[in-house]
Amino acid sequence: MPDLPFVIGSAVTVLFASLTQGATGFGFVVISAPIMASYLDPKLVIPVLLILGTTLNFPLMVHTRREFSIARIWPMMLAGVVCTPIGTFILTRLDAPQIKIILGVVTGTVAVALLLGLQRTARNQRLASIPVGAASGLLTGATGLAGAPVILFFANQGVEQRQFRADIIYYLAGVSLSAFPSYAVAGVLTLESVQLAAVLLPAGAAGVFGGIWLSGRIPALVFRRIALGIVLIAAVIAITSGVTG
Repeated sequence: MPDLPFVIGSAVTVLFASLTQGATGFGFVVISAPIMASYLDPKLVIPVLLILGTTLNFPLMVHTRREFSIARIWPMMLAGVVCTPIGTFILTRLDAPQIKIILGVVTGTVAVALLLGLQRTARNQRLASIPVGAASGLLTGATGLAGAPVILFFANQGVEQRQFRADIIYYLAGVSLSAFPSYAVAGVLTLESVQLAAVLLPAGAAGVFGGIWLSGRIPALVFRRIALGIVLIAAVIAITSGVTG
């Protein structure tokens, strides 16, 4: 178990990340992973966030069940599930600095693209979603960042806000659940990761329910801009830590 100051810092990070997740449907791992990986071993951070993210998604799934449609996301989800074990194999071959750099580059790219509003719509959304799902699966296994390619894809397609939120919540739940067997077999899912996730769960739960409450009261765009600004800073920190580490 990490020292108390690191646990407290992680709890604060998880609280804000889950608040954003509850309000917008995404942001939990994108925000928390680069921040926590800057002071903890990334191979501990990734399974901890997988456990938390999967657990915290359940109340969000209940809340968004009416907007979700499996027909819209099943090709992407299937590709993600198939490619997740490959990503896990890659994770076992990476060292901590390499993981930090990858986390920083991926999250930073997502933040910049969304902040700038870059958009290039695919004509055949279902077909285009398959390579997006494959990339997401690889990132799920290797870094826990299942949502990064999907967030960009949905933003590019101009998906309606409530549909965006519901589909990404259910997609993340499906792909994250599929990662547990490969993490367990690879030895990434450890007792320490389960213990730390249990300690951080109350902060995550408070954030998710707070985000659900705020989602109908404060524009999601406000949360997105604040969160993406923090993600960009965290990405720079993660890359710097990886390069110097």
